[in-house]
Amino acid sequence: RINGIFSYGKCVYSANGDYAIIGSMYDPIFGRSTADWFSQIRLSAEPTNFGINPIYDSAFLYMPYNHAYGDTLSNMTIRVYPLEEDLLDSVQQYSNHTVYYDLNNLLGELTFTPHPSSSAYYDGSKQAPSLRIPLNAAFAQQILSVDTSVLATNAKFITFFKGIAVIAEQQQTPGKGAILYMNTSSTISSEIVTYYHNSTDTSSYHFLINASSQRFNHFEHNGYAEAAPILRQQIIAKDSSLGSQFLFLQGMGGVKVKLKFPTIKNLVANQKVLINDAQLILENASPSGVFAPPSSLALYPISDDGKPYAFGVPDAGSNNTTYVNYDGYYNASKGAYRFRLTRYFQQLMDGKLSANVTANGLYLMIPTSSYNSSRLSLNGTSSPSSSLKLYLKYTVVK
Repeated sequence: RINGIFSYGKCVYSANGDYAIIGSMYDPIFGRSTADWFSQIRLSAEPTNFGINPIYDSAFLYMPYNHAYGDTLSNMTIRVYPLEEDLLDSVQQYSNHTVYYDLNNLLGELTFTPHPSSSAYYDGSKQAPSLRIPLNAAFAQQILSVDTSVLATNAKFITFFKGIAVIAEQQQTPGKGAILYMNTSSTISSEIVTYYHNSTDTSSYHFLINASSQRFNHFEHNGYAEAAPILRQQIIAKDSSLGSQFLFLQGMGGVKVKLKFPTIKNLVANQKVLINDAQLILENASPSGVFAPPSSLALYPISDDGKPYAFGVPDAGSNNTTYVNYDGYYNASKGAYRFRLTRYFQQLMDGKLSANVTANGLYLMIPTSSYNSSRLSLNGTSSPSSSLKLYLKYTVVK
């Protein structure tokens, strides 16, 4: 029997990743989720000089797509604001953090329908799919007119201009909205390009968003106030019986599930057992063509401090991919995930789990939650359609 199951909220480390995820979606089960992003902007050359009497022509924030999740037929609005406080890697590291930005100083905005699979055409050639957010003249001219001492080094420039907040307008219609995955540190990365002319020439300048830029995501789920009642109850009450019908997982610092096996040792009390095979089967309870299931799930033993044990279950190896039989990937034809956990349950029965995890149970979660906006509803332990299952094959050793 599997017991002690419920879903509850969490936050995740979201600083300095390869992707920015930005947008808002209103899931009919999980309610409204929004992803905002904050980043420093860096000079592409030290020092920088815009020449004599530089004059703004146009400026854009370019953010290349990598992927999109949700209803990409929905209109979205994204706005850009200047930061009012420094980005410090030691402070803004987790998805429940935010930073002050100047709401009265809109740098630019764009209302659009996402097309993450379509190429963009600008600067005279076909480019990777990208957002192209126009920025206002006052902002660009302020940068062009700054004293050259500010442009001497990135350290001085970041002190002068602390960075940008990229804010998604919250989706108001259930079933609509999407989260976009934007490149921030690859060879095709996000940047601000300012086009200008001076007394002698016409030119452009690229302000970089790259691996050296301090940046982080903020995720907001509104306390799951708009979520289905059964999900809200699980989060609030943390009552294992509430997981009997459905269980819920969401990335972006959303919800994860706690699994416990309180009666496992009662199978063969006071006898030595050899676990030949152990398989945990989890079935998708709500297939959706809009909100697709994650490609894989992850399991982590629960440490005594209540956190996921960093090294994962023994069947997964040190990086969750060492043993191919471990699996955890979605089987679309069966609508289910399977984990083979023979080593874990053998150590559990023998009382030989790592000293700081003992028998606290397992966390089931969506991996790479800091840049994964997927969500999933699973059948619970007593679902009328098909309950969560643990298959054990064992031998009693005489």
